Amino acid sequence: MKPNQNIKSIKNKKTLISTFSVCCSVFLFTIGQGATNPILPILVQDLGATTSMTGFVVGIFGAGRFLTNLPAGLVAQKIGIKPILVIGPAIASLGYYLTGYFDSTPLILLSRLITGLGGGIHFVGAGIYLREISTLENRGRILSLQTISILTGQTIGPIIGGYIGEKYGLNSAFIFASIALIIGIVLILTTVIEPSVKKKNQTKNTNTQKESLSNVILIFLKSGLIPIGLMTISTFFHRSGGRFTVAPLFIKYKGFTPSNIGTFFSITSLSQLTSSSISGYLVDKLGRKTPIIPGVLIILISLFLFDKSDSNQMLLYVAILFGLGEGLLNASTNTLFADKAPKGYEGVTMGLLRTFGDLGFMIGPPILGFIIQKWNYRSALITDGVILLVFSTLVILFTTETKGLKKNN
Repeated sequence: MKPNQNIKSIKNKKTLISTFSVCCSVFLFTIGQGATNPILPILVQDLGATTSMTGFVVGIFGAGRFLTNLPAGLVAQKIGIKPILVIGPAIASLGYYLTGYFDSTPLILLSRLITGLGGGIHFVGAGIYLREISTLENRGRILSLQTISILTGQTIGPIIGGYIGEKYGLNSAFIFASIALIIGIVLILTTVIEPSVKKKNQTKNTNTQKESLSNVILIFLKSGLIPIGLMTISTFFHRSGGRFTVAPLFIKYKGFTPSNIGTFFSITSLSQLTSSSISGYLVDKLGRKTPIIPGVLIILISLFLFDKSDSNQMLLYVAILFGLGEGLLNASTNTLFADKAPKGYEGVTMGLLRTFGDLGFMIGPPILGFIIQKWNYRSALITDGVILLVFSTLVILFTTETKGLKKNN
């Protein structure tokens, strides 16, 4: 008994270290992302880009992720998760470096696309890893580790980006992001192991590859993922369009500085970090759909107050509300989607979740940027809120609660 217990203890310790390293790699990715998010809209506008083009530059990162999410899920099921966790950051590191090096909007569009390609691969790999080591009873909390890692990076990143952007030039934030990813690659190579669940799924995945495309589509339609996917689109639409594009431009329009913008981003992420930590527990104990209604209401209130904000203090209150609302929604959509993954398609499902999200991330900035250019900031905020309200209502009305169902690891 004692040798078996020791072996189990060693395996658990290795899995714990590996999980910590995966989350650290996500943190290192997003500390760079957080450092560059407040800088990017200002950088491209300084190069002469219009508001619509600025939105396109922000959104094309999502286009890159959109293109690689599903392929990353398929490849992870064939060759394993660890290679995905190395390839993604390597590509993204190159993209960040080129963004800092280029001095024209078309070339920055290209470099942002490259960064997005790597980001899609990396985040899908991390999501699959955490889904594989979780169970139905703890999935909300386990999946929230990725969100917590993302938000920790995005909380610290904007402060760093705002500081080095003012001190060393706007391009320096992108070089910093590139170096952070290289550190993440070293961490993955030296400490991460494949989850043992993958070995049990190898035969199942071989059978999965024999399914026809029409059967695969039918399986996913029957799984009830579509309403959750639409809501995921709306939350990423809000994040990239409302918060990453409209917010910094609107704050600048109101007369505030890049440091104010960086602080706004950091406070939002810190608030979202706190909220996500709580919501992971809520969805495991009270139900996956429980946080959706309060989360959406808080975001709608924050959009209204953002339009009225005329002081730095008011902006900080709005940042706190943005973070609380988004944090509540993240755990609900991520856990519902993972719970409903058809057997044998777990990796593809996590890739599909990111695909829905990155579709919203991709279209949000150019759409809201165009609305600002055509009408005004208020119209963009109203559009953002209406889309989120409509798609979240679909989940409330048409998605079955998965807490308490039979185990589906």
